[in-house]
Amino acid sequence: MTKSMTGWGRSDFTVDEEAYSIEVKSLNHRFIDIYLKAPERFSPLENRLRDEVKKRFSRGSFSIFISPVQVAAPALRLNLAMARAYIDAAKDLERELGVRGEVDIPLLLKLKEIFSNDKKAQPSESDWGPLREGLLRALDQVEEWRKKEGGALESDLMDRIATVEKHVSDIEEKAPKAQEAFRRKLTADMEAILGGKADESRMLLEAALYAERSDISEELTRLKSHFNMFRRYFGVAEPIGKRLDFLCQELVRETNTIASKSIDIGITQTVVEMKGELEKIREQAQNVE
Repeated sequence: MTKSMTGWGRSDFTVDEEAYSIEVKSLNHRFIDIYLKAPERFSPLENRLRDEVKKRFSRGSFSIFISPVQVAAPALRLNLAMARAYIDAAKDLERELGVRGEVDIPLLLKLKEIFSNDKKAQPSESDWGPLREGLLRALDQVEEWRKKEGGALESDLMDRIATVEKHVSDIEEKAPKAQEAFRRKLTADMEAILGGKADESRMLLEAALYAERSDISEELTRLKSHFNMFRRYFGVAEPIGKRLDFLCQELVRETNTIASKSIDIGITQTVVEMKGELEKIREQAQNVE
């Protein structure tokens, strides 16, 4: 199944009666890249979170945000000994250095050292179960989103590759006519130069050289083979984005070769249309996982 690299998902989970939300966004990326922003208590679990994402996806830029929704207020205990130490230190500074000022309650409240948190630190193992379940639910939504986007991408790419195939068929029809038109023009030019008497052997030689230089049969054959491969890729189970990107490069290369060989205005115009469509195909293919 074709999957896009664009997706979004969100879930809630609870750890020790504290509620958190987890949001996951994914965008295009050549490889897999994971950015994580979470409360400090989940820091020991970051590698596990990343591993869970890598199990599910092979490409994409993932942003994971974990935010508290409802966190129990910690019970604070005043450390009076530390507070007295700050006050005594202030008095010593005033006495020894002549520095004047008052230590008041607003100042003491800014000093974290005089408060202690009665809440015990939670072991990471007890956090992992609820956190993992929340992440998996969010990733399920991301995957469904990517599948839906992937279906739309596949439909669009198939329509565009069919358009390019029509352009190739058009070029196949024009190529023999272009060679015949060149032969007639060559004959007329030689007759004009030689006073109505064309050198048949010279004309045949020039026509043969033109046919050799302008032969695009191999390029057309390779393009058709690439079209078949393009369609087969959408039938495989594993990610196909990188292979599609490489195949698009080959399609563009063969098309450029046809453009460089042809001097027929009709073929050149068709090639321009092909290149425009192939550029759109390549842009869309870069969204496929």
